[in-house]
Amino acid sequence: MKKLLKLFLFLGVFLLCTPVFAQSEDRILEYKSNIEVSKSTDIHVIEIITFQPNTSLERHGIEWSIPYIYSTSAFRRPTQLTINNVIYYPLSNQANSTEGKYTRSDENGWAKLRIGDPNIVISEPYIYVIDYNMKYTGVSYFDTHDELYLNIIGPGWSFPIDNASATVTLPGNITEAVCYTGPDGSKEQNCTYEINGNTLTVKPNTTLNSYEGYTIAVKLPKGTFDDTRAQQRKDMLVANLGILLPIPVGIILFVVLKDFRNGKKYTVIPQYKPLKGFDVLSSSLLIKDSQKENNKAVSALLIEMAVKGYCKIREYENKKYEFVKQKDFSNESEHAKTIMNKLFAKGDTVKMSELSGFSNATTIAFSQVRSFLNDNGYILTSRKNLKKILTVLSIVLSFILIQSAPLYMLSSSIGTFLGFLISLILLLIFALGINIRTDKGNEAYAYLMGLRMYIDTAEDERIKFHNDPKKYKGIFETLLPYAMIFNLEKKWAKVFEDLYTTPPQWYEGRMDRFSTYVFVDSISDFNRKVYASSLPPSSSYSSSRGFRSGGWSSGSSGFGGGGSSGGGGGGSSGGAW
Repeated sequence: MKKLLKLFLFLGVFLLCTPVFAQSEDRILEYKSNIEVSKSTDIHVIEIITFQPNTSLERHGIEWSIPYIYSTSAFRRPTQLTINNVIYYPLSNQANSTEGKYTRSDENGWAKLRIGDPNIVISEPYIYVIDYNMKYTGVSYFDTHDELYLNIIGPGWSFPIDNASATVTLPGNITEAVCYTGPDGSKEQNCTYEINGNTLTVKPNTTLNSYEGYTIAVKLPKGTFDDTRAQQRKDMLVANLGILLPIPVGIILFVVLKDFRNGKKYTVIPQYKPLKGFDVLSSSLLIKDSQKENNKAVSALLIEMAVKGYCKIREYENKKYEFVKQKDFSNESEHAKTIMNKLFAKGDTVKMSELSGFSNATTIAFSQVRSFLNDNGYILTSRKNLKKILTVLSIVLSFILIQSAPLYMLSSSIGTFLGFLISLILLLIFALGINIRTDKGNEAYAYLMGLRMYIDTAEDERIKFHNDPKKYKGIFETLLPYAMIFNLEKKWAKVFEDLYTTPPQWYEGRMDRFSTYVFVDSISDFNRKVYASSLPPSSSYSSSRGFRSGGWSSGSSGFGGGGSSGGGGGGSSGGAW
């Protein structure tokens, strides 16, 4: 009896949960493509997409995108894309259609349509009909034949497609065809197709999973298509004339106005000690003209504070670290105290994995260093202001230019757009490179470059180190943080690799036999842990990844081993919103 009750309970839960599970993800139930290719290479496409929304999320419609500007030998090759019509309606009430409810944005050579009403949430399957034309896309010319190499569905949809099919009508009889399925670059041919004169019908044999699509390559007799290559070259030239603008801009900025990037020169000679009155963090910002924050310098400062005896760094498990406070640090600089106070805000022992809000403290510390450099006469205020003005100006103009990018793209003027953008980037580089240091600042800079020279060439003094290892062990530890900001820590460790047999007092590591080289590699991992970050996974076939590659249309043949899913021209992708 108990077993029977358990069975009924299981069946009841299963039946209750099944409807929810069935609609627990976005998916496309059916994706039909009707494609007509004319002799002039115009391609007319009507896509009929039946979308089942995730009912547990708030969905308004779909986002649909397609590439229409391609990268060819470092230039941008424009094609023509025209959206003729967009309608959508619920599957249950096909008479209730809505026309034109979408917004368009253009990014990295992709057109993106957001289809749907932001004030309406959909909870049942909807049909979306997208009618558009393409030109100079997917058609290639070879010595023996013409070819259509076209992505029917690009491998960029973020959810599965249950049933996909296409009918392709061409201006001449088809001599050969092939179909590729799967993720971007896949050579799998898991699809069925039928050739009937000038018509190709094609269908993938299985569900297309997220970020999977299918592509066709079709051979036709030579001369089937009008040869549009001359017109394409002309359009490409017009679109890219502005790419030459950075040449005169660069000459003016970096030749005519070069004195703004220079300062009084001081002879650089090797130095053996840190700069008096500075620590590794303030040294780093002086080297970078106080503008660029070097996150590695924060890790170097923590090590410098440990070398001074203020804390101990302990690797308590493999590549897991904690800090142990050793003594008061109230006599240190304001920026060092900011870092250390935040580090030990919750106690005298803190695991790196438990740090929170640490980036805020580093931002404050960098600001305090800038104040120190200004107040002590290391920075020239007039050049600092000029640097700020030009930096802000170039960023603002770049932002305005990027906002107007769709206008350039729609007018096939991407070369001009890139020319302006690169010129503004050159202005930004020029601005960021303006030397804002005073003579005093340049003298201190030369000292630090002498310290870098010593660290870089210390291998020449290995005999001295071996004659007095105790003395030079101290030099290794003192200058290790500076080797880090100069990106010379591994070279520095190599010089001392046979002088140590045990770790320094301020570091506890999980090493059977201490080695400076292994130690520094561990320190590098320590630095990564301080500023560890991760990026969300993304599909390689999307507007966020930039321009698609392509020559004259597809740029390569879909036959002879060169074809793949996503390798042709066009090919829509998208997601839900």
